Amino acid sequence: MLKSVCKTIPDRVVECSLIVIGLAEAAHLSALFLGLSFSVCTVILAVLLSGGVLWNVWTAFRHRKQEGTSLGQEEKSFCKLLQDYPGWLLLLAGIIILQAVWYYWAHMPYLKNDITGEMVQTMLASDRIYEVNPLTGQAFQDGMPMRLKILVLPTLFAAVCKWTKIPVMLFCYSVVPCAVLLLSYTVYLGWAEYLFPREGKKRILFLLFTTLIFQFGAYSLPMDGYTLFFGGFQGEALRTGIILPYALLCCLRHRWRGVILCLLAEICVVWTFYGLGYTAVMVALYGGVRLLCFWINGRKE
Repeated sequence: MLKSVCKTIPDRVVECSLIVIGLAEAAHLSALFLGLSFSVCTVILAVLLSGGVLWNVWTAFRHRKQEGTSLGQEEKSFCKLLQDYPGWLLLLAGIIILQAVWYYWAHMPYLKNDITGEMVQTMLASDRIYEVNPLTGQAFQDGMPMRLKILVLPTLFAAVCKWTKIPVMLFCYSVVPCAVLLLSYTVYLGWAEYLFPREGKKRILFLLFTTLIFQFGAYSLPMDGYTLFFGGFQGEALRTGIILPYALLCCLRHRWRGVILCLLAEICVVWTFYGLGYTAVMVALYGGVRLLCFWINGRKE
């Protein structure tokens, strides 16, 4: 019943988020290698995002009949789930909302050594990308390593702040971590459907268990919960909470477009070699296991 929901809403939300990162990277690299200003970069990004929105609208219009049927099934599925398990759904929603509200403020004392906000403010003030040291206000004497200059998140954050006028510190350290946390739960909604396709209560319990794992895993720096709650603005949080679990889910479901998006997104937000290319390693291990299974089955036959 809920299968259509997980194939449309969660997948599209996550993939659209990864595509936004990719479009931002395209604008970022264009400005970086052509020596363009940050203002020009934001214009390029606005054009790319507008084109992406128009493409999605056109695609949805082409398949409007199928989409209408899908949306109708989704509404019926959700209504049935809400009717059958209202208490569990309210508990799950309550915990996620409390986590989002709590960590909207609670992570602030843990940011003493982070300069993401300063880097974003420097881009806005200098109208340049990775050319001014945010700690000194002077130009980088030796420049920045290319492995760091290709990372797009500060540029994307600065562009959103420029368009929306949201204060930089509020956006980077409060809005973004909440959005990343909710996107991570969207990914695990897809996992719940994959593991329990026709068991609504088990899907809810799986998501509830995920919220508790994140919550109880927020006590130590290496834990996933800590990364999501106290460093949701970092590329590592995107990789931990969204890219890696979604890439594995796409592998299991043979959705190779999603796998490619995840591979490219990791390069955009975390320097691949510095981060050991975890997504690529995971996909390679999955492919190796599949080949081994085919070889074993072939020998049995």
